[in-house]
Amino acid sequence: MRLAISLLTILAIASAVGTMVKQNEPMINYVNQFGAFWAPWFGSLGLYDVYNQPWFLVILVILLISTSICLIRNTPKMLRDMREFKNHNRTNTLLHLHEHDRWQSTESVQILTHSAAQILQKHGYQVRASKNADGVYLAAKRGRYNRLGYIFTHLAIIVICIGGLLDSELSIRAQVLLFGKQPFSNVATQIPDNGILSNDTLSYRGNVSVSEGKTVDYVLLDYDQNTQLVQKLPFNLHLDKFTIDYYSTGMPKRFASDVSVQDKTTGETFKQTIEVNHPLRYKGVAIYQSSFTDGGSSLKLGLYPMTGTVSQPAMADAVMFKNHQIAVAGNEYTIEWREFKAINVEDISGTVTKAAQDISPLAHAMRPTGMEKKFESLGPSIQFVLRDKTGQGVEFRNYTSPVTLDSQAVILSGVRTNPDEDFRYLRIPADGEQSIGDFMRLRAALSNSALRDRAIRQYALTLGGGADTEQFVSGTTKMLDVFAQGGLGQLGQLLERDLPEQQRDQMASSLAKALAGNLWELLNVARVAEGLKPLPDNEQSRQFARMLMVSYSDSLEYGSPVYVQLQGFEQVQASVFQMTRSPGQFWVYLGSLMLVLGTLAMTFIRERRLWLHIKPNEHGEQVLTVAASSTRRTFDYLSQWQKVLADLRGMG
Repeated sequence: MRLAISLLTILAIASAVGTMVKQNEPMINYVNQFGAFWAPWFGSLGLYDVYNQPWFLVILVILLISTSICLIRNTPKMLRDMREFKNHNRTNTLLHLHEHDRWQSTESVQILTHSAAQILQKHGYQVRASKNADGVYLAAKRGRYNRLGYIFTHLAIIVICIGGLLDSELSIRAQVLLFGKQPFSNVATQIPDNGILSNDTLSYRGNVSVSEGKTVDYVLLDYDQNTQLVQKLPFNLHLDKFTIDYYSTGMPKRFASDVSVQDKTTGETFKQTIEVNHPLRYKGVAIYQSSFTDGGSSLKLGLYPMTGTVSQPAMADAVMFKNHQIAVAGNEYTIEWREFKAINVEDISGTVTKAAQDISPLAHAMRPTGMEKKFESLGPSIQFVLRDKTGQGVEFRNYTSPVTLDSQAVILSGVRTNPDEDFRYLRIPADGEQSIGDFMRLRAALSNSALRDRAIRQYALTLGGGADTEQFVSGTTKMLDVFAQGGLGQLGQLLERDLPEQQRDQMASSLAKALAGNLWELLNVARVAEGLKPLPDNEQSRQFARMLMVSYSDSLEYGSPVYVQLQGFEQVQASVFQMTRSPGQFWVYLGSLMLVLGTLAMTFIRERRLWLHIKPNEHGEQVLTVAASSTRRTFDYLSQWQKVLADLRGMG
C-alpha cells in the first residue's frame, strides 16, 4: 500500500506538470517562458515530454506489477468473504462487539426465528439460519458488494496503466533502439528509408499539413526537439476543400476540411468533413482538425527601393515557402517566407502615441507604445526574413491596409532582428490613394538634388522678403542633407553641439517648422514631376507632410534596402491535421469508468453483518442475543442498528 500510494503521488505530480506545461513545443517557446537558465534544466528533467520519459514509464510498470500482485493475492479472499456469512457459534463472542443486546421472550423458537428472518429481510439483509442442540443461530449480512469497490479500484489502476503504456512511445523508441530506425533532422530535404517507421507501430501522434488539392499518406512524428520520424498511413488523405468562416471582427469562427479517404488495400474511397471536435476515425487512426496555414499562395509584390532616386516599385511574383531571390543596388538578397494571412485582427495599441503635432518631431521615438488595447482589422499581411549574402537576416511583417492612428491613416511594417523580440513598427502615412506612394516619392526626392533645389527655391518664394537668397538656399540645402542622411536625430545632435541649452527648444521648433515646409514643397514638386496634381494647401495636407517627416526619420532605422509590399495574391489554403493512433484510449476510458464505479461502491455501499442467537433457558423462556458490526461505525449505521434492534425487540 505504501509503495502504491508513493507511486501514485509521483504520477499525480508528474501529470499535473504535464498538464500545466505544454508538451512537445519548440525549445524556443520554453526559453521564452522560463528563461535561458531554467529552460535547459527543466528539459533535462523531461518536463517537456513527461508522459514518454523513461522514469514515467518505469513507474507505470512498477505500479502495474505491484497492483496486479495485490489484486491476485486478495481477490480470492474478498470473493469468499462476499459469499460467507461468518457464523458466530459462541454467544459470548457477540457480547464483545460494540453493538449488542440481550433480552428474553416467551414466544416459541419457531415463531421468533421466522419473525426475526422477516424483519432482517425487510431491512435489506440476507439471512441464513442454522440449528443445533443449544438453539437457533441467525447470520445476516447486507452490502456485500462493497468488496467489489476494492476489486474495481485496483483493477482500474491496472487497466489505466496498461492503456497508458499502449499509448506511449514505447513502440517507436523500441524501433529506434532495436530495429535500426534513425530520426532525421526536421530540416532534411529528403526522408531517409530508415526514418520511416513500421506499419505495425502500436501508437503515435503527429501533425501533417495538407494543401488544397494535395494528397498525403504519412504523418510526421516529433522524436525530440530537433528530429522527426515518418509514419506511413494505411490510407491516402486528399484535401478537397478548406472552408473558413470569420466573425465580423475578423477572428476565425469555424474552419473545416472536406476530405477524400482512399483505402490503400481495397481502393475504396469515401468523403467526410473534418472540423474541430468532429474528427475522422478510420482503421484505428483518428484525424483531428488542428489548425490551418498557408498552402503555397501566389503573391504579387511591389519592391520599393529604400535608397536612391527611384520611387516606383519593381514588380515580382513569389510563392509562399519558396525562397525568392532579389537584387537591390547590385547586392543579392533572399526572401524567406514565414507567413501569409489574408485577414488580420491585431492589437494596435502598441503603436499608438499622442498626435504628431503634440510632440516634438526631434523627440519622436522609433518604438511608440500605447496604454489600452485596441483591436482593428489590418487586411492581408506577409511575414518574411530578408537575408543578405553573408547570412544575416532581419524579419519583417508588412500589412497592406491602412489603419487609423493619431487621426492619420498609416500602413504598418513590423521589423525585428531576433525572433525572441516583439516587432517594432514603422508607420508610413497613407496618401489619398491609401498607399505608400507619396512616402516613396518624398524619400526618392530627398536623394534627387535637382528636385530638392527646385523645392527649396519655391519655398523661399513663399516666404517672401528676400528669403530667396543664396544664403537661404545654402542653409536649407545643408539642413535637408543632414535630414536625408540622419533624420531628426542627427538634426537634434547638431543643435546640442552648436547651441547653448537655453536656445535649443526655440531653435528646434523653428527648425521643425522650416523642415516641414520644405518637405511639403518637395513632395509637391515630386508629384508634379510624375504628372500628378500637387496636394491642396490645407491643414490636413500639412499634417500629412509632418507625419511623412517623422516616418522618413524612422525609416532610416528600418534595416532593409527594400520595402516589400503585397499588391495581390491568389490564396491557397492548407489544413493542419493531427493524426493519432491510440489503442490504449479504450482501456483508459474503461479503467476510468471502473475507477468511478469502484469509488462509488466503496463510498456508498457499506458491508454490515448481524447475528442473532435464540437459546432456551431453565425457565422455559427464550434468550435472544443480537449483535452487529460494520466496516465503519457511521451515524447512518448506528441509526439503522437502533431501528433493527427495536423491531427485533418488538417480536415479544
